[in-house]
Amino acid sequence: MSIFLKIGAIALIYMFFSVILKSYRPEYVFLMRIFVVVLIFTLLIDDIAGFISNILSVFSVFNINIEHINLLLKVTGIAIITDFICDTLIDSGEKSLAGVVSISSKFLIIFLALPILNGLILFCIKFVE
Repeated sequence: MSIFLKIGAIALIYMFFSVILKSYRPEYVFLMRIFVVVLIFTLLIDDIAGFISNILSVFSVFNINIEHINLLLKVTGIAIITDFICDTLIDSGEKSLAGVVSISSKFLIIFLALPILNGLILFCIKFVE
């Protein structure tokens, strides 16, 4: 719970300084936003690593292919990073570029998910036979 308090405090401090900084030097608000996001992700690294190891251990008990779990974690990471990039681009006034990034990440996710989709189709074919 303390990690959420830290993140909330960092976000409030960022909000306070960004309001002040916008009136004097608005070009630095973007750099400050990037710094705050990197700081928050740095705080979350230990929790994320523990979460991933827990997921991998749970799925290894059920004999689920670890490669598929790694693939799902990669897809989730791509979605989170894309969401951050698109939000940052929209805030910077680059809505069309945000759309291009969003569409390209969706194609990348579909491309990465093809092995899982292939396995699902093979499973359905075996189930029907």
